[in-house]
Amino acid sequence: MLKSWLRGMRMYFYMIGVSIRTQLQYRYAFVMNILGWAMTYAGTAITMWVLLYSFGAIGGWGFWEVLFLFALSVLSWGVCVVFFFHFRTLDQFIVQGTFDRFLVRPIHPFFHYMSMKFDVGAFGQFLFSIAAVALAYNKLNLHWYMGQWLVFFGAVVGGTLIQGGLIIAISALAFWTTRSEQVYWVVMWPAKSLMNYPLSIYPKVVQLLVTFVLPFAFVNYLPSLILLGKTSDSYPAYLGLFSILVGIIFFWLCFQFWMLGLNRYKSAGS
Repeated sequence: MLKSWLRGMRMYFYMIGVSIRTQLQYRYAFVMNILGWAMTYAGTAITMWVLLYSFGAIGGWGFWEVLFLFALSVLSWGVCVVFFFHFRTLDQFIVQGTFDRFLVRPIHPFFHYMSMKFDVGAFGQFLFSIAAVALAYNKLNLHWYMGQWLVFFGAVVGGTLIQGGLIIAISALAFWTTRSEQVYWVVMWPAKSLMNYPLSIYPKVVQLLVTFVLPFAFVNYLPSLILLGKTSDSYPAYLGLFSILVGIIFFWLCFQFWMLGLNRYKSAGS
């Protein structure tokens, strides 16, 4: 069992290396992809600045606080894109019957599909989010102690697992319906966009939905209460401590759902 696991891990990292080398073959496109992502999110940040320049604050949050909230979400989303973004196209492999190849090689189908693409183009999101977090940290005169740094890194890991888990769960629908990518754009993108702004500005039903059903509040809002010294009428700040735990549990549940779909998979190939 141990030998099989080690062999599978070696194959996983080998395929990751192949994916990275393949993308680096087209260096101009690679660099432009990174810059494109960074500029896209910078454009969103400018839109926020224009909005808050007019209104001063939103839900008691100023521009630099909202920018930090946004950047923290983008940072974990960037990690998620690197590892899990291509799961949204799983339905194409199922419809074409090419998913079968992931079942006949000496590596777990989940990790095999996961290693199919290591999207280094998402580094543009890292470029923006790290710069934005650093700028907000400076402008807000923050001085985190070790515990707060742990909360920050826990939020990045937890946010990655929460967002990655939802992508995986959505992709698993294709095992039953053969189509799932449309669900990604209907569910994932709006839920993620909600977290660009403080959760307190939304109706209670939305707050409950993104806290206890799709736990996106743990991606950035709840940890930010601790990191920025903010308070909320609806949530105690200490909930932000549980981002990584919520991420692990949510990802495990989504993975189990994916495995349930895999176990009932029937090839569509000829």
